[in-house]
Formats: sequence, structure tokens, C-alpha cells
Amino acid sequence: MAKEKQINDTLDFINNVVEQERKNYQHFFVFLSKFTEMYRKVENEFPPSYQLNVIDELHADENAHSRIFAEILKYEGSDEKNKYPFLKKFLNDECKFNVTVIKPEIGVDNCGRIDISISDNQYFIIIENKVTDKAPDQNNKKGGQLARYIENVIRNERKKTEEIFVVYTPKYTRMPSNECWKNKDDKSYKNDFKNRFRSISYREGIYPMLKNKILPSIDEKDIYFRSGVVQYVDYLEGMFNIRNINKKMNMEIQKFIRKELGLNELVPEIALKILSEKRQEMENVINQLDSLQEEIQKEIDEKYFSNCFVELEKLNLNVVQKIEGYEDDYFPARSVGVNLVDKLTIWIGRNEGDNEVFCQLNCTNHTKEIPQKFINKFQEIVGGEASKKRDYIEKRFENRNHAFISLKEFCKKMDAIKK
Repeated sequence: MAKEKQINDTLDFINNVVEQERKNYQHFFVFLSKFTEMYRKVENEFPPSYQLNVIDELHADENAHSRIFAEILKYEGSDEKNKYPFLKKFLNDECKFNVTVIKPEIGVDNCGRIDISISDNQYFIIIENKVTDKAPDQNNKKGGQLARYIENVIRNERKKTEEIFVVYTPKYTRMPSNECWKNKDDKSYKNDFKNRFRSISYREGIYPMLKNKILPSIDEKDIYFRSGVVQYVDYLEGMFNIRNINKKMNMEIQKFIRKELGLNELVPEIALKILSEKRQEMENVINQLDSLQEEIQKEIDEKYFSNCFVELEKLNLNVVQKIEGYEDDYFPARSVGVNLVDKLTIWIGRNEGDNEVFCQLNCTNHTKEIPQKFINKFQEIVGGEASKKRDYIEKRFENRNHAFISLKEFCKKMDAIKK
């Protein structure tokens, strides 16, 4: 009887938790409906002054953020005694890493798709960019995302574990999941990187650093570089909705939130506690929406790539949807490819959590360089840039149909390329 009562009590507890979560979700969507209605009204009352930001107009994604931030870190400056001043500020001041900057190599989307990599002397720094705050940590049967990157660096760059540092850059402060640190054998690197890991958010770390430390330090003569950083700082302020032109609008929105959550009559400490609880509730809902969005996207991808497979077969090509021996980093499950000649394969695919589609030409298992004539033709038809080892070349597309058209066009030119 005691055991049966314990089971019933546990089930009652679980049911109560589920019911409370359901009520939280209902409250969230009621609040969201009211908020959206009020937001549209305030937008009409306080139209922003005309403002042009090139990055806004180009709709920068996570990859664009990586490229922009990497270019800022690459800045050498005019002082021969203090080269790479902004890289030093980031690594030494923000990350608090005890490393010496000598002759860094800064890359984007290389070594197994590391967003930003910094290799210098006796260390290798992995920067995993999560600025859009939409993409989940990409963990799969090959292991967690950070664990895969760490092992890629150990294997391909010949670095020891203690020479590797990891920086996680989310939109707002958060940490990677525990699964992110585990390899395919369930070994976790989390404890190994206790002193060589930092989470530096864009809102609380990178944006203030760019605005308050880096921008004032740029020589006025570097007008194009300075202009680029000014635009990027303004873009981030727009992303966080803290531009000066939004000030009046933000005040009205915050008045609404205070009233709706009953904060006006509360002491600040209690109000802050309620805000923190509501934010956590909203994050729980957003996480569920993200998971549902990814599930629906998966259905769309499976249908799309299956249709691509059928269309390519009609062209009498050697079509594959999975190549044995490829790391998931190089050939995601949502993909379709064509085996060519000399162990070359061209494929398009989308990684989980990634908005863009890859079109990539590579050698099986990345065991050798791609012949130059194939690289030249790929760049002519598709675009893109070859990897440092020249074992693959790829181009990212926002429009998956453009990627597929490029793949077919390259396959059509194979006879001419082989000559």
C-alpha cells in the first residue's frame, strides 16, 4: 500500500506540474495577443525617423555576424608595437584568457564548420556563434557540437586539449547544454574546459565592447573600417531595440508591461523577481516553439530533398542521399548529392538549426585535394571559397532552389571539365 501511495503521489505531482505549464502557456499567448495589439498601436503613434543601415537591408544572419566580427578581430592597426589591438581586447579583457597574440590566423566556417577559429602559436580558439538565439546546439549521433569541434581540432590541427579554448557567443546570456560537451562515446569535455571556456553574450559583452572600447579606439583615418563598425553597432542596437529613435516607443511598451504584470504597486525587489519568473516562462514557451518549428522544417526538408533525389535520377546521375564515411558535419542527413569522378561528390544540404543551404564539392572522406580545374569551374558556376586544405569548396544559399539549380548546372558541365 505504501508503494502504491508513493506512485499515486508522484503521478499527482507530475499532473500538477503539467497543468501549471499548460496554464503558463495559455497566459503567455493571451499576454502575447494583447502585447502585439498594443505594439502595433504604439508603432503607428511613434513612427521612427528615417534611417538607413546597410546591414539591416541585407538581413544579416548568423554567418554574416561571424564574418563581420572576425573582420573586426583581424584589424592589425597602425602601431607596430601593438598589433591586433581588438583581438587582444576580446581575448584578454573580455574572455580573460591568458594567451599571447603573435601571428593569428582567423578563419570563418572552417575546421568542421567552426563559426570563427583563431589559431596562433600554441593555442586554438573555437568561437561558437549563437547570436540569432534561434538555432539549438547541434547535437547528433556523432556527439555534441562543442565536443565534435574540439575533437576536429585535436585530430586535424594537431592541438592538445589544453591548447584549445572555447568561446560561446549567444544573443543573451546563456550556457551551452551539457549534451553539447559530450562526444559519441558519451565522454564529456565540460570539466576539462572549466578554465578555458567563456560564454560572452552579444547583449552584455560584445555589443558594449564594440561601442565603448573598440569604436573610440579606431583611428579617424580608417574611415571605411570605422564606418563598418559604426553600422554594426547601430545594427546590434536595432536588434536589441535600444536605438535612440525607439526611446519613446520603448517607454510606452514598458508602461504596458508594468501595468499588465501588476508591477506598479510593488517594491523593486518583488517586481524584479516577477519579471525574472515571467521571462523564464516565456523562454520555456519559446523553446517549445523552436522545437516545433524545427520538427515542421524537418518535414519540409525531407519532402524537398526527396523530390530533388527523384529529379536528379531522371537526369541519369549517380545520386545519393547519404554517403558512408562522411562526418555529419560535412554531409547532413537532410541532403542530396551526386557522385562524380575521381571520388568527387557535389551535394546540397541543410544542417539542423541552420537557415541556409550548402552547396559543396568535396573529395570522399576529405582525403585529398580537389583538382584545380574542378575548383575553378565550381567558383565560376556556383561561387564559394575553397578550404585551406582544398579538400572541399562550398557556397551557402538562402534560397534552396538556387543551390539546387547550381548543383544541376555543375553536373551538366562535367564532361567539359574532365577534358
